[in-house]
Amino acid sequence: MKPVTITYRPLSFLPIYRTVTGSFPQNWGEVSARQLIAIACLYKNRISDIAFISAMSGISKRIINRCDDYERYKLMECLEFVGDQKPYHEFIIPSITLKRQAVWKPILFLYAPAGKLKGITFGQFIFADSYFNNYLESQKDEDLNKFIASLYLRKRDKFKEEWVQCRHKAIGKLDRNTREAIVINWQLMHEWLALAYPLIFQKHQELASTASRSASGEPLPEPVEGEGGSPQRDPNTWIKIFQNFVGDDILHDDVWASKPINTIFQYMTRKYKENAKKH
Repeated sequence: MKPVTITYRPLSFLPIYRTVTGSFPQNWGEVSARQLIAIACLYKNRISDIAFISAMSGISKRIINRCDDYERYKLMECLEFVGDQKPYHEFIIPSITLKRQAVWKPILFLYAPAGKLKGITFGQFIFADSYFNNYLESQKDEDLNKFIASLYLRKRDKFKEEWVQCRHKAIGKLDRNTREAIVINWQLMHEWLALAYPLIFQKHQELASTASRSASGEPLPEPVEGEGGSPQRDPNTWIKIFQNFVGDDILHDDVWASKPINTIFQYMTRKYKENAKKH
């Protein structure tokens, strides 16, 4: 954390000064859930500079408002890292609360997976990342809510598609900025995956979240160009990869789907290396 000190005059006509201190996060690992939501607001232009600096520093808006434009500019400079999505492998918003849908139904507390995707199965990852990709393309609330419903579960729950279908509407009642913050977090997670599994994940303008060849060695479809000539994501990429693993052996679909995602990625990486040696 980077300390910040602001000295101001409570009354402009008196030569009396007061000092307040706060601190700014310097990387994604130091960002709190509240601050991530503020960053999501900044991305969508839903927050003023004063409110953003206050949320990130812990100094009241009343004090920030006393700063002139140049001083606020220098404070914003301390937060340059928010414009650069660096790899990060933890979920910054550890839990969400779904309000009671009816008198006889309980309040639901849903929890994010552990860091580095520990505990996430291949099947859960397919659903979460597919809905995430769909949302990036469609910007539809339903895709956003189903993406979050695929990730956040009750403690000791095992992922099931039915949880997505029965909870996504309730998740839609969460604050929009909170939901957008979870999207940012997953984008940071993709940056980490690109480092951890570089043969599987491609970064930036390339076809994100895909591999250049399938696990069986067969080429995947070429990227489709979207507006401006940049490649579009294929929302069904992981389904295709899953089918390449399982083939027509439908009886073992659940076996593959229940395997830890990191085990699958490690296996895929080994297969890619083996295929590369053959060619």
